[in-house]
Amino acid sequence: MKTKLFLSSFTLRIFCAACFLLCINVAALAQAPAPSASPASADATTDFTIANGLKTIHRRVTGNEVVAVQIYFRGGTRNITEKNAGIETLLFEVAAQGTKNFNKGQINRELARMGTVIDSASGYDFSVIAMRCVRKNFDRSWELLTDMILNPLFDEKEVTLVKDQIINGLRQQDDQPELSVATLSNKLLFASHPYFNSPDGTVETVSALTAADLKAHHARILGAGRMLAVVVGNITLPEIKQKVEASFSKLAKGDFKNDTVQSFAKAATSEFQIINRSVATNYIRATFAAPPLDHPDYPAFYIATDILSQLFFQEVRVRRNLSYGADATLLSNRANSGFLSVTTPKPNETIRVMFDQIDFLQRQVIREEGLRSIVSGFLTKYYTKLETNDAQAARLAEYELLGGDWRRLNTWIDAVNKVTPLDINRVCRSYLKNFHFAVAGDPSQFDRNLFLSR
Repeated sequence: MKTKLFLSSFTLRIFCAACFLLCINVAALAQAPAPSASPASADATTDFTIANGLKTIHRRVTGNEVVAVQIYFRGGTRNITEKNAGIETLLFEVAAQGTKNFNKGQINRELARMGTVIDSASGYDFSVIAMRCVRKNFDRSWELLTDMILNPLFDEKEVTLVKDQIINGLRQQDDQPELSVATLSNKLLFASHPYFNSPDGTVETVSALTAADLKAHHARILGAGRMLAVVVGNITLPEIKQKVEASFSKLAKGDFKNDTVQSFAKAATSEFQIINRSVATNYIRATFAAPPLDHPDYPAFYIATDILSQLFFQEVRVRRNLSYGADATLLSNRANSGFLSVTTPKPNETIRVMFDQIDFLQRQVIREEGLRSIVSGFLTKYYTKLETNDAQAARLAEYELLGGDWRRLNTWIDAVNKVTPLDINRVCRSYLKNFHFAVAGDPSQFDRNLFLSR
């Protein structure tokens, strides 16, 4: 039986946390200049597709002089195998080290002179190379960016140098227990799934990659039908249309098909694995299957995860002082997941408390007025995170690539405001279960049956 709570135990605990965060965020907004590039400027957002299939999303922002450009390549882990994992991470890093028209020294000097930033990242569903510049330097910055995309040299010496940097980073990750449990926990859920091959790769896979491999992979992914451009800033639509046409119209469409991503084969099971390591505190991570961005349950579960994170803060850290960091996080991949994480010297006691908070959310129903206060705090954080043009570009791309259409972003706030207390209760029962635990520490401190009980 579900119990309707009055403003007591649950609502009071959540309300206090939400009000605390709301006060902090309102104060921060009062100190910061009002962002003219707000998510509400949907009427200034449009898209166009050139003849070869390359789509561009454009948002005109006139209140600041920063221009954010992000070029995405769909596919992510579907573009790689267990033998070449990490190739797109390496590819885009090396692409910034020299092109047919600009050598490495020229690129570095030009970027430094203009204050332009170009970086890249690879993920489970796509890779991105992004540029941020001021308006007056847009033309030259665009020239550098597009030459890195279209004409990278993949010089052997630069490939070796960047490979060594990435490999050193991967080795350091293996030495950090927090990252080790994150990797293992993901792999437990991602078994037999394309996500199992990390977009960052491993020491072994990255070490084996060559300049010839990068050139071949670059030729494979450089298709207009695979790409998406997002531009947010004080650039007019005719200007950006001209730039995209001039730079990318000669690309072939390619044969990319945005096929449905399979679900996780092990989503309905619980798992527990220990990394036996002598550490000052134990590291715990639990990955679980979650609704993707285009699923009707996503808004409710996003709020539920935020509530759970605040419950962890209050119960694990503040009231019991079991950890300085206990968290719940929802991601936004096409085959989606979330995770619980905590570091603690008392793992069994801490997990019992965290499970109690999950049980509480699954059994009880929040009062409507309590949920509205929580949603208000949630939306304040949401808007704060979208103050920059870069963040808005990334959010537009996220909805286009993962949510079905960037226009669905316009209805996000409405969807959040429509979430009911019963929705929170329902999604917590549907998704907060079947945890894939990876832990690092002394095996004698962990009750395996406890960790497998949910």
